Amino acid sequence: MVSTDVEFYHGNKGPLFRIIRTPENMVARLLFIAPLFEQANQTRHHITRSAINAYGQGIQSIIFDHFGTGDSHGELIDANLALWQQDILCQLRELKAKSPHAIYLSLPLSAVLLLTDEMLALTDGIMLLQPDFNGKRFVQQLKRLALAAGLTGGNRPTNTGAEAEQVVEIAGYVMKSKLLDELAGQHINKLADFNIDCYWFEWQEKLEPLSPSRLKQQTLANKNNTLFIHQIDDVKFWLATELQVAQSFLAQELSLFSTLTASEAEGR
Repeated sequence: MVSTDVEFYHGNKGPLFRIIRTPENMVARLLFIAPLFEQANQTRHHITRSAINAYGQGIQSIIFDHFGTGDSHGELIDANLALWQQDILCQLRELKAKSPHAIYLSLPLSAVLLLTDEMLALTDGIMLLQPDFNGKRFVQQLKRLALAAGLTGGNRPTNTGAEAEQVVEIAGYVMKSKLLDELAGQHINKLADFNIDCYWFEWQEKLEPLSPSRLKQQTLANKNNTLFIHQIDDVKFWLATELQVAQSFLAQELSLFSTLTASEAEGR
């Protein structure tokens, strides 16, 4: 039986829904950062599997919904990039203050757009799942997909006068256009250093060449030779039209969990 606690964490603007799985003999902590918009729904089942696997290796897992998303309080229209980042930082600071256990972050897909240097300074390592640090490209793709599906509602002001703020509806998500502008401005160049271990899971067929943009991002993430790349030749579950599981990814991730916990146990 997995020891699971469901709670509402005191976020900066409202309670955040969290699921915490804590093993009896904990050796490390893993905070899952949800990707954005529909990607959160597309990855939820996989994150749950990863959390259970982490639990079996002695790693406490924490899954939460960003303010204005999922089961957390608030509306997406009231969210902004800085708020989401501060909610993550507050959780990291509290985890750091509670115990000396190592802290890791799991960041799938667009979740990396929330990453900051301060977060990196508070963690012992990060796990990146098919990350794309190019915020401009993410926003363009989001708009393109919504337009193709006829799911964009265009722009409309929230009020009148000089302080009017533009609101957009994309794929059923209503938000201020400023949030998209903030995300579009995110790039790996904004992160000064990667001084911690970085485990990068890249979905790539064995003979498939890596694009120049992906190579550039990996090079920038390897400034201090702390990047470990895991090639995954498996289903891109977040793009599937029906529920699918990338078993080879889960196996490689589980192996990483085992290695990390063994290292933490030896260091005690």
